[in-house]
Amino acid sequence: MSAKVALDVDWQPFYLNRNTPAEGEDLMEHLAAKYGPAAVARFDAPDNPLDCAAGKVGISFNKQRRIIRTGDSHRLVEWCKATQPQTVDPLMETLFKAYFEDARDLSRREELVACAAACGLDGEAAGKALDSDAFQREVDAKATGWSRQGVRGVPFFVVHPASGNGEPVAFSGAQPSEVIAEVLAEQAAA
Repeated sequence: MSAKVALDVDWQPFYLNRNTPAEGEDLMEHLAAKYGPAAVARFDAPDNPLDCAAGKVGISFNKQRRIIRTGDSHRLVEWCKATQPQTVDPLMETLFKAYFEDARDLSRREELVACAAACGLDGEAAGKALDSDAFQREVDAKATGWSRQGVRGVPFFVVHPASGNGEPVAFSGAQPSEVIAEVLAEQAAA
């Protein structure tokens, strides 16, 4: 029997590929340069673990997408936190689907504005925030802070005890749902 655990999710910025060129990079070329051709072959196989896990929850990764700069996406999320925090989770889901499934170029302002509007946010206000340097320093500071704390990959989870007492548990990588459920239950009981 599984227990329900109340969660407060706080999405944080992180630059996985800080040196991505402005025009982006082909996903497979990027993976080959970073991890080698064998890793690309595993990733491209129809039965790879990532695609199998994603398929169980209705996600179909688009392998034709490009690696892009994410700074403006992070700024949009920080703007959303400041203006309509109740909309952050739907915005994140929209951004994830737009990038990972639909292969949209989220380094482009018009794509980000469309994602914001799709969540019920004011697209014009989102565009104005993106046209400024709003939240740039905050995003850079947070992303750098996570790197300094040893974060090297995403997803990265920090789960705090429900009581506020005790140490948070941090772990990286796409973990099996059972592992995440166990950590959540332990921290809820702490």
